Amino acid sequence: MLLCWMGCMVFAAPSNDTLSVAERNAAQGFHDTIDRLAPDFVLVSLMVADPTEWQDDVLGTAGHAFLRLQCPTFGLDYCFSYEGENVNDNLFRYISGKTKMGMFAIPTDEYLQDYRRWNRSVHEYRLALPPEVEQRLWEIMDNHITKGVFLRQDLNKYGCAITVVRYVKKALQDVRIDYAPNPELDPLTRREIGYRTLATHPWIRLGYTIFTDNNADRELPLDEKLIVPADLAAVWQEATLRGEPFATYLGDIVQGAELDDAEPWFTPLLAAWLIVLLTLGFAFTRYPYWDWLLLGLQTLLGIVLLLLWLFMRDFGGAAFLLMLLFNPLPLLLWKWRHYWGLPYAILLTLGAVVLVCLPHMLIDPAFLVLALAYGVLFAKEPVKQWLATRK
Repeated sequence: MLLCWMGCMVFAAPSNDTLSVAERNAAQGFHDTIDRLAPDFVLVSLMVADPTEWQDDVLGTAGHAFLRLQCPTFGLDYCFSYEGENVNDNLFRYISGKTKMGMFAIPTDEYLQDYRRWNRSVHEYRLALPPEVEQRLWEIMDNHITKGVFLRQDLNKYGCAITVVRYVKKALQDVRIDYAPNPELDPLTRREIGYRTLATHPWIRLGYTIFTDNNADRELPLDEKLIVPADLAAVWQEATLRGEPFATYLGDIVQGAELDDAEPWFTPLLAAWLIVLLTLGFAFTRYPYWDWLLLGLQTLLGIVLLLLWLFMRDFGGAAFLLMLLFNPLPLLLWKWRHYWGLPYAILLTLGAVVLVCLPHMLIDPAFLVLALAYGVLFAKEPVKQWLATRK
């Protein structure tokens, strides 16, 4: 356990301007003349790290937010950050809600070495907090260290940015941050904000629409929607506290390389259209190999979705609708496809239309295109039979 006060914190009693510094310190049990309520006694900064490549860390594609707390008088300089397991090491543990994270306090120079090694920029924003709030925040951070690694990793509910906001608000108590209107974020849900951030990572975006719940949180205040570190920094720079700018950009404490955000050429949408073309091409042959491959893919994904529904704590709303497309029933009933194939193809088409029309439903277009491929697969035999009877 790390206790960072070491004689520099003062929590018990409010300041009394009529007392001298020595008298005020004596009331707190300190026998010195250090002004613990001086504006520069404790310094608090929001630190925002640039996103990483999704191959290295899936959650890192949204960036990272943490707090830097300094007490120059006593030579203390720590980064307080929620750290957890790398999701890439075991994706199923994450989507089943089993990966955990906890608060750690690490000397700033030591903590930033990792970002220098990863070549990721880290931006620093000084927060204009009252001295008593800064000290209370340090106490809150220390208390969370003692709880250990207990919090479930979840970008939408317990991510780094939103927990930073919560603890700063807790330290502020009745003091309120005044936020400027934000027409880009105010109308969105947390899930939509996260989707927007991952827009340059098409394969991550594909999974994000399945593995996150719908979060009916459109009416939440702006500060409770700040799940993306870059959004947090931008909004706090526009906010004020007691009429003063709340966050001031100090510069890049680590200068890294620009992230290559070019979209890969082989996207989920391209893969889906390729499957459609192959399905159309094989529809006019007598070889059933492609049919069995598609049925196997559908069955496999159906089993995965079923397992997610059974074990995942926040199963995405879109994933329930995708069970209409991906499930084992067509394989089990394939022998009788002449009876159900065409109605099921029509049902898939209507389902795709409904998904497009549903307000605020996030679903990757690749799934809608796949519905077309499976519609062709299920309808081709009944259509061939119908054409044969017309001759």
